[in-house]
Formats: sequence, C-alpha cells, structure tokens
Amino acid sequence: MGQIQVDVTATRTAPWPPADTEESIVGSEYHQHVIDAARDGLRMAARANGASWRVLSQVPLAGFRRPDGSPYPMLPDVFVHPHPNPHPGSGQNLTFADVGVPLLVIEVLSETTYRWDIDEERGKAWSYADAGVLEYIIVDYERRYMGEYVRALRLVDGRWTRWLADAREQWRSATLGVSFEFDGLYLRVRDEAGRIKPLPQDADALLMEQAATLERIRALAAAGDMAALQAFLALSPPQDDSSPRS
Repeated sequence: MGQIQVDVTATRTAPWPPADTEESIVGSEYHQHVIDAARDGLRMAARANGASWRVLSQVPLAGFRRPDGSPYPMLPDVFVHPHPNPHPGSGQNLTFADVGVPLLVIEVLSETTYRWDIDEERGKAWSYADAGVLEYIIVDYERRYMGEYVRALRLVDGRWTRWLADAREQWRSATLGVSFEFDGLYLRVRDEAGRIKPLPQDADALLMEQAATLERIRALAAAGDMAALQAFLALSPPQDDSSPRS
C-alpha cells in the first residue's frame, strides 16, 4: 500500500496498544452477549444463504501490523473469513495463510479497548484497513465511547469511508449478502431474503420447543393414535426462525 511514513514523535508520546490477550477482550456480560448475537446471527445467515464464508469470534489471528511494520496479533470480537479453518479442533493461532484476510470485522467497544478499536490512525482500525479488511462495524451498545450505537465503515482505496444505513436503518453488506440492524442492544443479522436471525437465547428456546414437538409426535405414533397425531399436527404448524421485515 505504498511506503509507510512513521511519525517518531507521535510514536513516543502515544505508544501502540499491546497485542490482544484473552484478558483484554473479555468485557461485561452484556458485552459478551452482543458479540455472541452477532457471531451466531452471521453463522445462521451463512447457512440460510448457502454462503462459503465462515465466522469466528475472539480467536487469535496473525497477519496484522502496526504503522512501523511490526506484527500486531489480534483477537477480533467477530470476523468473517473466506477460507475454512484448517485447524478447527486444535485451538492454535490462525494466520491469513490459513483462513484468508477477514472480509468483515465487528468490534464491540469496552472500557479497556475502545480507544484502539476506533483509532483509524494508530489503532486497530488502521491495522484492519492496512490488511485489506473490506468492512468494519463498531458497536457501542450504550453509546458511551463514540456518541453513536453503530459505526459502519467500508474500505475504499485503502481508507475507511462511512457505510451509511439505508431507509430501513439497515447496513447492507455488499460483500456478504447480509444486512445488519441495531435493536437497542444487539447488532442483529438478516439473511439475503431479509429474514432476521434469532438471538442465541431465542434459538435455544426454539430448539427445545421443536424437540418437545418431535417427542410428542413419536409418542403418538408409537401408540398408534392416528386421530390424536393428526389433531396435534394440525395445531403445530412448522416454525421458522425468522421472518421478512414488513
């Protein structure tokens, strides 16, 4: 991306943040819930869309650098990568050679990391742009650190530009074929058909309900009570985990 010019004075007075560690990225319970919702929503949308990209959360990823060229290992809160993880069971650090440069990164701000997450000159935002991440979404669910709940950015000619929400207050990803919206706490994900993906806790409840329904069907079938089974099925229409926005 051209020769890097380093401001030595700025480097001395405003040192770079340390590499991410597990301790530095773990925030409040809400902070983790917001991360989980975005990660799981993207995974469900990928399945619904038949997408080839994958989603990881808070996994060490090497390949980023600082303006001085030194390596900057990071654990993005959520990132979408184009290639399958070749080491899914090992827990070892990943590299760009393993999974590719992330297509999208989501960071959820916390007291310990927000300055670095939003700094486009010397922080993580700079490193994400330098690596070629195409889209970057920053979530401040309490609007404590940047005066807005969501800041969405797209990479244009190596620099971040504002990625504005549409009239429905959604951010449509040109890269992934999904849309994002903020519901007051969570960054929600809609698949290509516009169906909103359930939150992790809602998905768990839905699975439990579906399991109970299947168990009831099995019991009635085993008992040979076809009349009761037909009546039960008539009262139990198929359930979808999402619906298009009206």
